[in-house]
Amino acid sequence: ITKTTYLIHDSLRLNGITSKVPKSQLKIMNTSSNPIQIRVLAANTGVCYPISLLGDELTIQHIQRHLAAVIPARDQILLLGPPYKVPKDSSLRSPDIISALQLGDLEDDPTQPLMDGNASARKPILATTEKSGSRRLFLFSKQALADSAPDPTPCHLSPRDIHIPTVPDPSPIIYDNSPEPTSPLHQALSIYERRFMLHVCQGKAYADGSDLRLEAARNCILEQAVMVRALRAAVSNLSDHWNNAARTRAEFTSFYLQKMDEHGQILNSLEGILEGLSKIGLHHELKAIARMNGRVMETLLDTVPVERERKWAGQCQTAYATLQGHFEDLKLEFEDLVASSNREEEGRSDLEAETIVKNLDKEVEDVMVKLRCEQGKRSCRLTEDHKAVVGVVLNAVQDDDRIQAAFTTLETMSKASTEILPSMEKDDSTLKEVMIKVADAKTVAMTRINTRLRQISQAQRKIQRVLKTVSGLRAALGQQCENMTHVEHLVQLPAAYNDFLSEIKRRLSYGDAVTSISTAMFERLTTIRGDEVKSREKFLHGSGRHLMPSFFDMFVPTLATQPPSFTPQLPAMVELDSLPRVDTVGYLPMQVEKENNNGERGDLNTDTVQETSSLTESLPRSDLERDEAASTLSRDAAGKGEETPASIIVTVDEQSGDGMILCSKNHTTKAEIDAERKTLAYENATLRQALERLGGKSPQSFIDDAKSKDKEGSEKDESCTLQLQLDRTKEDLDRAMKQLDQTNAALIEIKTDEKLGKVCDKISHSNFRVGDVALFMPTGRGSAGKRTYLAFHSNCPHRYLSTESIGGNPDYVLGRIIYHEELVAGV
Repeated sequence: ITKTTYLIHDSLRLNGITSKVPKSQLKIMNTSSNPIQIRVLAANTGVCYPISLLGDELTIQHIQRHLAAVIPARDQILLLGPPYKVPKDSSLRSPDIISALQLGDLEDDPTQPLMDGNASARKPILATTEKSGSRRLFLFSKQALADSAPDPTPCHLSPRDIHIPTVPDPSPIIYDNSPEPTSPLHQALSIYERRFMLHVCQGKAYADGSDLRLEAARNCILEQAVMVRALRAAVSNLSDHWNNAARTRAEFTSFYLQKMDEHGQILNSLEGILEGLSKIGLHHELKAIARMNGRVMETLLDTVPVERERKWAGQCQTAYATLQGHFEDLKLEFEDLVASSNREEEGRSDLEAETIVKNLDKEVEDVMVKLRCEQGKRSCRLTEDHKAVVGVVLNAVQDDDRIQAAFTTLETMSKASTEILPSMEKDDSTLKEVMIKVADAKTVAMTRINTRLRQISQAQRKIQRVLKTVSGLRAALGQQCENMTHVEHLVQLPAAYNDFLSEIKRRLSYGDAVTSISTAMFERLTTIRGDEVKSREKFLHGSGRHLMPSFFDMFVPTLATQPPSFTPQLPAMVELDSLPRVDTVGYLPMQVEKENNNGERGDLNTDTVQETSSLTESLPRSDLERDEAASTLSRDAAGKGEETPASIIVTVDEQSGDGMILCSKNHTTKAEIDAERKTLAYENATLRQALERLGGKSPQSFIDDAKSKDKEGSEKDESCTLQLQLDRTKEDLDRAMKQLDQTNAALIEIKTDEKLGKVCDKISHSNFRVGDVALFMPTGRGSAGKRTYLAFHSNCPHRYLSTESIGGNPDYVLGRIIYHEELVAGV
């Protein structure tokens, strides 16, 4: 058992009755009762408006009501971000949004310590980025965005002039129980004290003025930083509108060009389409039906109200031209929008304005803070001097002997502090100049932000006009597409006519199959009943004759009765009487290119294919096997790619005749065979229709797969071709290098021969060296029918010619020696 602790809440003590509230609920009540502090930053002036609201009151309406004294509620524009959007009540109440707003307050407060923990350092202005996740709520005025809005009021910071006192404060010295001195010496001492007191009062005025000037300048810098951030928010919101307009226009342009191209082709080729319909003849059965109805229709064109379609196409052509004109206007509007704003230049200008604010903040912190500190030090020195003067005067009043020394001391102190007040006055003038500079910078910034906000407002109005134009053109294009569907019927009519013939044939096959199956079933039941009658008679005339009456009267009362007659009443196939017999000779399925309905005609309905097998469930097993065999033959023929889908269907249709129905049982009747044939014919018609649907363009997925396979194959073929070319090039290069080597060797040999020929151009007969020309004469027949050739010479040893250099049996051999070898004759 869970024990719950209760507290007594004083606010719930009513009429002496003490109520008990759980701790968890009490915590929630206290949290919801705490006010939530938020800041609203004015974009045009940079002023911060703190608002305190309870959790239930944190709505846009309550915020606008609090700001109504500044800007009327109807003229207020609130932006919360980043990303900067118009806030909603649900987003404002989100704990994450509230935490982000509080984080933004801390970031904008320069007195908050830095992240490094340095509490004495002041944070720089505009130093944080969006990575912290902080958010801010900005207020814009519709009145300031108007072109007729007045210029902003110039900024004036105070105190512009400091009041310097001319009369000192009352003296703290008492002279002989009197506030005023009576003695002339005491009066002279009092003049010194009064002078130093006046200096103290003037120094305090300068010091306090420096504090006020520094505070005013810092607040003005913070307001300018708010204006910079507000301009960022406006530019961010404009960028969102710009990107949305560009994306919307791009999407619409793509859709527009696609549809207008399709519509233009259809409208321009309308007469060609009508002429094509006039060349497609109707089935002779349809022609006969038309004649029976008193009409003459020979082609598809005769089924079309040509004049009405042409008139409708003319209206579509007019709307087509009008839509083109509006689209050109949209292009001009968008081009004008792009040309009217230089976003890069504006962004550069905004960045320069931010730099100016940062430089002003740095100047204030470097110059004014330093001067403020100097003014404070001087004021403290004047105060200390006055204290010292009061002490000297008091000592002189109490002891007359010290009066002369007091005058000397006071004169020395007066001369020492002579330059303090002029220095404070000079520094005060410098502080005033910096303060006025900051105020003038805010005046320029307010003028600039008003101008930029007007530009942004005008750009957003142009963007809204573009979006409205796109919306109107999208609606007009949708109406144009709807109107063009009537003309597109003419384009789709040939394909629809082909499907119409296939549908009629399938329905005829269905009716024939149902009739044949029911007839076969009735005949089968009649045969079974006849067999049953014979079996019962055989039993009753046989063993049944020996049964007792109780078997017939009590056990089985129907033992001697005949089986009931089966006479079902099936609904008549009335539809078959109204269908034209388009399955007769002369029907040829048309192969029509279907351009515009690839997705519809490329998808095969699996349920239809599954339904084709429902009529074969009651057939014998052998019949189903024969059906599967026929389907296998058709699939094999389709897999070999030897015939088109239409020829495959025709082949199956022709092979579905009586010749293919084989009787596997002796009791199979002619009705059953006819039922099986009609069932196969129906399935064939269904498959024919499915294959005809696949006969058009394939679905996009099949196209992508085919393209990818073709691309892979082409890349592989190209790679193989390049490899073969590279191998062939390498072989050619090797062959060329060999030829080059041979050519170089031959060239060297020729050069050597020429050189040797010049040196030895006579037949050698004494010295035989490589390169000499020698004459060899036959000496007789050698072995194997070859002669031996001996060089013409006069000295030993003998020079014989190698048999490898001789071809045939010449009478002599004259040539240049290229090789020389000495041999020793054997014993």
